[in-house]
Amino acid sequence: MLAAAGLGLGSRLPWAQELPVIGPYGGDAAWTMAACAGFRTLAPSMSILRATVLGYLASVAVECSQLVRADWLNAIREHPIGGLLIGRGFLWSDLAAYAGGAVVFALIFTLLNRQWAGRANRWKTEKRA
Repeated sequence: MLAAAGLGLGSRLPWAQELPVIGPYGGDAAWTMAACAGFRTLAPSMSILRATVLGYLASVAVECSQLVRADWLNAIREHPIGGLLIGRGFLWSDLAAYAGGAVVFALIFTLLNRQWAGRANRWKTEKRA
């Protein structure tokens, strides 16, 4: 979650805004990666697929909430942290960025799980010997 948050905040730096994909979509993709990781943190036994789907759905729900223009929500959006957490305006392109972030999360965690499983198997084998 922290790495995704760092990537998302880093994508808002002036030089990163110049990058073709990272600038406009990196923060949104990282937001979804953090949401997926959050679900996995809350329930470590949750499958990667379930955490990915829940993270994506949470991101889409937050994006759709940007269509609501209640005064109290607008006040939260005006604060820098509030704007980062719940966004300021609905964009269809953000839904694609969220999907990209969910896919990256799933790939990274699948690779990490394979690596951890390999280490655990080696450790068990070495322990028996």
